Amino acid sequence: MFNWSEYLNYATKRTYKKDTVLFRQGESVEGFYFLQKGIIMISVLREDGFERIIDIVYPDSLIGEQMIYSEASFTNAKAQVDSTLYYFSESQFELLCKSHPEVAIEFGKSLIKKIRLQATSNSILNAPIDVQLAHFLLNLSEKKGSNIININQTSLANYIGKSRVAVWKVLKEWKDEEILEVNQQSFIIKNIQKLKKKIKDY
Repeated sequence: MFNWSEYLNYATKRTYKKDTVLFRQGESVEGFYFLQKGIIMISVLREDGFERIIDIVYPDSLIGEQMIYSEASFTNAKAQVDSTLYYFSESQFELLCKSHPEVAIEFGKSLIKKIRLQATSNSILNAPIDVQLAHFLLNLSEKKGSNIININQTSLANYIGKSRVAVWKVLKEWKDEEILEVNQQSFIIKNIQKLKKKIKDY
């Protein structure tokens, strides 16, 4: 597995307190971030003003790759907890790639994943609640490499733009079907195959 931590001497360390905004939708920072410690929430602002969560970033991941060449961000990024990141400016990244060409390849792979995530998120905007929730939880589980997902029901409701009551009805059904174990601030996926089937059958 590629380890960005080996190249942090090319970047600038930055610390952010909980709820600090790294960048907003439409802004351009001419660089990107590597998350060393903490959790970053990625969201988009809909035309009606609702902020919709599309991803949650955990340590050892890149953030904002699309902005490296002065492209405007299509998302917002905010620290969920106190976080430590390393910022690679365009010039720093160019120096890194000259010394370590393999970095450019890994960067491209990460950027493609983000574009695919955005496309997938857009494609299920009108899907039923259970399909959207299944997609979100499976994505987080895959990224963490764990069936334990630390997120509350309010954040899940923000992800799909529905009320907590509507979300709770789905979660209760899944709990009864032994798909999920539901706690106050986390979920445990007990049956990944059943969750995947929710998406496949859509």
